[in-house]
Amino acid sequence: MSRGGRLLVILLAVAWTLAGPAASPATAQSDLEYSVKANYLVRFAAFVEWPPRAFAGPQAPMVICIMGRDPFGARLERAARGQTAYGRPLAIRRPASPEAAAGCHILYLGAGAAAPPADSRTGMLLVTDAAAAADRGMIHFVLRDARVRFHIDEQAARRSGLVISSRLLNLALSVRAD
Repeated sequence: MSRGGRLLVILLAVAWTLAGPAASPATAQSDLEYSVKANYLVRFAAFVEWPPRAFAGPQAPMVICIMGRDPFGARLERAARGQTAYGRPLAIRRPASPEAAAGCHILYLGAGAAAPPADSRTGMLLVTDAAAAADRGMIHFVLRDARVRFHIDEQAARRSGLVISSRLLNLALSVRAD
């Protein structure tokens, strides 16, 4: 092999090493899936009406919480940055227990999370994920044909004092209505 050929092989080996491991297709799919779900969580805030008593005051933020295993990382903060719902800024919290979830307006239950007691969920949109558990919240994420979709339990939302926009209901795979 010529000197130029050896140099080319060495340069390619160095470049390959510096590039690091390539993301597997499954990892890339998971990253995209949770980016889409993070954006949905942020968008849900604008398509649900909360009772006035759900907020501490007129300028209080809309609080999106994640309990259990957090699959979003910084994706949720990026999706919420600069966004508002009904003129309220969005805030992200990660409560450690069901009791600490008081004040959450949208609560995503990741793997290993226990839902807050039903009597403490007034004004709280409970979002679950088929990837984390089979139990369904008011909105339940599923993957269908490699797309993030969701089911809506409108009855449970109404019991919590929430009104879900017909525009959001129309996007659901199924709606459990009154």
